[in-house]
This record gives sequence, C-alpha cells and structure tokens, in this order.
Amino acid sequence: MDWINSQAEQVEREAFEKNRVRKTSAMNALSQTESFVSAVVAGLILGFIGVVADASSHFVSAFRNGVCLNYFWLGKELCCAGLEEDCELYYTWGEFFAGRGNRVEGFTSFVFYVALSTAFATVSSFACKSYSAYASGGGINEVKTIISGHHVKRYLGGWTMVTKTFGMCLSTGSGVVVGKEGPFVHIGACVGDLTAKLFPSYRLEAKKRELISAGAAGGLAVAFGAPVGGVIFALEELSSFYNFKTLMSALICGVTAVLFQSKVDIWHTGRIVQFSVNYEHDWHFFELPLFAALGIFSGLLGSFYNVINIKIIRWRKPRFKNWRVTEVCILGAVSGIINYFTPYGRGSLLEFLGALFQDCTPSSTLEICQSSDMVTMANLLICGTLKLLLFAYAVGCFLPSGNLVPALAIGAMYGRAFGLFIRALQQSYQDVFIFTECVDQQFCVIPGAYAIVGAGAMLTGVTRMSICLAIIMFELTGSLEYLVPVIIGILFAKWAGEGIGVEGIYEIAIEENKLPFLDPKKEFYHHSVAQDVYKGKEFMVLTARNCTVGGINDLLAKKNVAGFPVLSNLDEKVLLGYVSAKKISQSLQAENMRRHGGVDNGTFLRFSVPSEAEPLSHNEVDLSQLVESSMLQVEPSCPVSRVLYIFKSLGSRHIMVARCSRFEGFISKKDLITFMRNIEHEEHEEEKELIAGSPLKKKDH
Repeated sequence: MDWINSQAEQVEREAFEKNRVRKTSAMNALSQTESFVSAVVAGLILGFIGVVADASSHFVSAFRNGVCLNYFWLGKELCCAGLEEDCELYYTWGEFFAGRGNRVEGFTSFVFYVALSTAFATVSSFACKSYSAYASGGGINEVKTIISGHHVKRYLGGWTMVTKTFGMCLSTGSGVVVGKEGPFVHIGACVGDLTAKLFPSYRLEAKKRELISAGAAGGLAVAFGAPVGGVIFALEELSSFYNFKTLMSALICGVTAVLFQSKVDIWHTGRIVQFSVNYEHDWHFFELPLFAALGIFSGLLGSFYNVINIKIIRWRKPRFKNWRVTEVCILGAVSGIINYFTPYGRGSLLEFLGALFQDCTPSSTLEICQSSDMVTMANLLICGTLKLLLFAYAVGCFLPSGNLVPALAIGAMYGRAFGLFIRALQQSYQDVFIFTECVDQQFCVIPGAYAIVGAGAMLTGVTRMSICLAIIMFELTGSLEYLVPVIIGILFAKWAGEGIGVEGIYEIAIEENKLPFLDPKKEFYHHSVAQDVYKGKEFMVLTARNCTVGGINDLLAKKNVAGFPVLSNLDEKVLLGYVSAKKISQSLQAENMRRHGGVDNGTFLRFSVPSEAEPLSHNEVDLSQLVESSMLQVEPSCPVSRVLYIFKSLGSRHIMVARCSRFEGFISKKDLITFMRNIEHEEHEEEKELIAGSPLKKKDH
C-alpha cells in the first residue's frame, strides 16, 4: 500500500463529503461520529470475545484436574470458595472414577491430566489445520506488516478470527506454555478489519488501517485489562507512523472493551485491575541496585530465550513440515507430564502469575505461601527453568501461541526467588549497614515486588518493549509505588539485551519469515547506492502512446505488479510519472461500459494529455489523469541509507530512480528490504569466516 496516495485519496474524499450540497445535518453528524462509533463497536465485540475466552480458558485449564459436581465449569478455588473444611463438591478425576482414598486415585488423576492436556492441544492444532492455517502462531509480526501497508489475503478474515479464538482457549488451557496476548492482538486486528466493512468511510486502505490498529490495541487491552497500555503498545510496536486519529480510536476501543469486561465481571472481583497488589510498605533505596541486577539478569535470560527459540524453529521446519499436528500432540503430552510433577505447574499460568505478585501473610492460602522460603525458592527455580524450556519449544508450533504471559510468569518466578533470597540474606545479617532502613520492620523485603520487576524485565528481554510495558505492569497490578523499580528493571533489561547484540523476538521472527516489514527503527550502514538495489533487474514500463489494452493485459498476466513507470518513449526514456495497475483496470471497465461497442485488445491507451497537435483519436482512451507526476525520485548515486530514510519518513511504496529526468530504475519497499537483508547476511557470513579463520581459532585447534 502507498501511504502517500492513500492519505491523499482520504483527504480528497473528506473534502468532497464536506462540499456536498444536499448533505443533511444528520448525515454530517453521522460522518463526524463514524470514527467514534466504529471504535466503540469494535471494543464491544472485543469485550465480548474477551469474556468468552477468559471463561473458556479457565474451564479448559481447570477441567484437566477435576470437576465441580454442581458447577462443572468452575475450578477448585471457585468451587470451594468460602469452605474452610474439606470441599465435598470438588472431585479430582482419580476421586471421581476410583473413589476417594483408593490406591489408584493418584495414577488415575495423572492419566486424565495428561490425556486431557494432550487432547486440548491437539484439537487446537487440528482446528488451525482444518479451518485456517493463519490462526496458528501469535500474529503480532503479521499484524505489524499489514498495518505498515502490506496485504495478506484472508489473514484478517472471519474464519481466521473464530478459529484463533477457539484454538487460543484450548492451547492456553491445555498446559502448553504459550500465552494469549499475541493471539488477542491478531483477533483484535480481525475485529477491526471486519468492523471497517460496516462503515463506508473505512473503504480506503489508510483509513481501514486506523481501525485495524485500534482493534489490535484493544486486543492487548482485553488480554491485560490495560487500555492505556494497549494504546502505547499500538504506537510503540505496531504503527510505523504516529497518527492522532489512530491514537484516539485505539483508546476508545480499549476502554470500551475493558469496561465491558469489568461490567460482566465473570469472576466477581469488582475490579478492572487483574492482579491488584497492596503491600504493607514501600521499597527501600538499598534495593535499587538489586532491581537493576535483576533487570540485567532478566534481560540476558530473555535474550537467551530468543536465541534458543529461533534455533528450535529453524531445526523444526524441515523435520515436522508434514507432521505439525502430531508434533503438537507430542508436545501436549510432554507438557502434561512435566507440569503434573513440577511444583506449581498444574494450574493456569496466568492465575499463577497473579499469585506470584502477592505478599504472603499468616492468613494466606496461596500455594507458594505454604512452605518455607528456601523450599519455595528452590521450587520456583525448578518450575521457572522447566517452563522456560517448554516455552522455548512451544512458541512456533502449529497452534495459537503468544510470548507475553509465559515471559511474564517465568520472569516473575525468578524474580520472586531472588526476592526470597534477598529477604533471607537481610534476616540473617540485619546489622549490616545497607539494611539500616529495615529497622522496626519484620519483613523488610517483599518478594512479590521482585516478582513484578522480574516479570517486566523478562518481557523486555524477550520483546524489547519499554514504555508500554511499564504502563501495562502498572495497570496489571495497580501498584503506582513500584513503578520506579519496574522502570529500572526494564531499562537495565533492555540495555543488557541490546548490549549483547540480540534482537527482540518480533524482529527476529520478521527476519526469519522474510516478512516485508520496514522497521521504523531500522538503520543501514553500508556504502551501497540506489542503483545497486536494482542492478540486473528488468522493468516493465509503459510509454505515453502506442500502448494497447492487450499489451497491458499480457504484462499483468506475466507478473503481478502494482503499477508501471510511464516514459515519453523507449528511446529518450523521459520519466513522466507512475500509474497504478488497479486504476488502469478500473478506468478500462468504466470506459468499456460508457463506450458503444466497448474497448478491445487493440484499443490504444494514452498517458499524455491530448493537445491540438496530437488530438485523441477514436481508437484511443485518455488515461493521462491517472499518471502520478509528483512521485518521489532519487539519483542513481543516492546512498541506500538516504533511500531508507525516505521510505521510513514518507511511507511511500516505491521510489523512481532517474538521471536528468531520464528513467534509470525503480525501487519498491520490498526490493529495499530484500537488498538490505542480503547485504547483512553477507556481512554476517564474512564475520563468521573471519572468526573461523582467525589465528586464535587456529591456535586453539
């Protein structure tokens, strides 16, 4: 998509609508409120999907462990809420089939847990295979590419949205270590695209992408209960350009969706905040270096995950290409076995994340508060390590999956374990000068606070998100007091991850999948020039006269192109402009209906303005009004770094290369992305060869 022309068309359309003589005041009001109404509609749909998905995921996750007799859709915690004695309503599968106290009770529960985990994961993958392959994976990378202007047919379709929602509920509830936030962003983009079809003004591509961005932001807002975080996420991660209208639409969509969720309130919490925390005291200044150290560790751990995950994905591609559902079936079984025997591993990862943020009190019933600090710390390290390995393998399998919640949970486990260690250290050496702030405080160090910092820092290490993540963590916990430690952890995690040269998971995935996305943060340091990009490439061009309908149809049949450069003639090659293939087809269809006898393959097309010296003949069609004469041009010697800057700044789909107005070449955004990737790959291979052939390497051998 060409942002410049699409934005110009949008401005012309709005000007035309304002100048319509017969436009009533009611129609004018409707036109002005269309953006607001469309965002509200998308938000309501997303809120409903969020409520259904939350309830379904909770049911799937809880159903693996057992059943509540009177309320089968409830897990053990909700089924037995308020009961101090043994809960008679809830049965594990071993108790249900073998009876309570039976010797095979534990084995029966284990078999059912693994079987149901495997079945849910397999059905999720099979649904993607049967109904929409686009529903697998996270979707954030592809949504970023679509919002930047690229077209992917059926990726935002209705079947994709339904399959993604259904598969996400099963995959996240099956125990496979994947998250729901990436899928929710994809679902939100689908909702935005489908909602845009209900409103006439969203038929233009640039306008439609405003609502797609708003829907994606609303999807993240629904997943975290963080409307402002969703808006900043859309600006920081999804959008290539700042657009105030997109900002407002995203905010309206996110707030509407979250308000709908809180109004329904299926868990009867009475709060918008998912994991509200209320600690007895604030953090201390001696903890700031500890938060920074935790951030560095989490940033390195997140980068380690990125490296391992992409290596597994590359290893998987040739081996499981035709066995993707089978692979997920095996993964579901292995995950079920490991989760069953892992401390804190049997329940929902999202619910356990909320427990990690809490502070233990004498009346706490949380599982992580039932053992001594040292035992809990060891269990958290075991659980976090196993979850990290499962997480690294699961993301990239053929089922709906996201990175955010698993990264948060794993970071929170390591963070809480670190907090427990610091608390034990403080209690053992209370007289040391750095702990002087802890006088008269029984529990000076709060492990839950370290879990919050570790969660945010780990996710930064994985994704390189910063500003939006700090806001999301605040909205997720409602803890404004710990915003400074979270920001410190995030900044040091980002610094550590970037310091070792590992990119974020989204950038790695975009490069691996060769998606035509031009990162607005992209820099290119190379001496190449514009003519190097198109060297050896042949171009299909049109001349001002002597082009026929049949000739253009033959060109379009040979290769799917978006448009053609228009030259004066093939000898002088004076560049007159650029014409869109889509506009040519539309104009010819209109001319065919207008003309008596229509147009045939022998009809000539003129792309220059007729004059008295060269009048339009009866066998010619004037298409000069379609030629874009104000296109972007550069010299062949223009540095590629400057060409990159033009693409990033102006959002053009293509740039003409001309020398003294004579056509030399044509650079599309895809051409530039492919060229830069090839250069970077060659430089990387040269570095590997230099390292392999270095004297130090030879000496080691």
